[in-house]
Amino acid sequence: MRDPQRPICKIGDLGLSMVKQGTMVSGGSRGTMSWMAPELLSGKSHMVTEKVDVYSFGVVMWELLTGDEPYPGMDRASVKGGIVNNTLRPTVPTWCDPEWKSLMESCWSADPHERPSFTEISQKLRAMAAAIKVK
Repeated sequence: MRDPQRPICKIGDLGLSMVKQGTMVSGGSRGTMSWMAPELLSGKSHMVTEKVDVYSFGVVMWELLTGDEPYPGMDRASVKGGIVNNTLRPTVPTWCDPEWKSLMESCWSADPHERPSFTEISQKLRAMAAAIKVK
């Protein structure tokens, strides 16, 4: 980092770098289903926006928290239907920090307009990190 006060965060999707179960390739839509935003899975949008990436980032936050992959053992149709209908999101452990949980769940919002921007996410993560240093 050139400037520790303004780190540069880079998000990448390596899910398509190898064949992986759950990767959608048909209909012009590409991505790994468990990390895909509902609007992409439903076909309501084919636009990859910041808000689509925010949704995926929220799932990555859950992975960092738990060390697991979301929805193990579930079939593709159930995962897709649950995400699209807003009835399925990864289960948050009871021991999860409330601020982390709140941020993560806001990233999963069914409505893309309700998801935070990466600028907001960055500010919240910095605030959480600063609070930990104080303790």
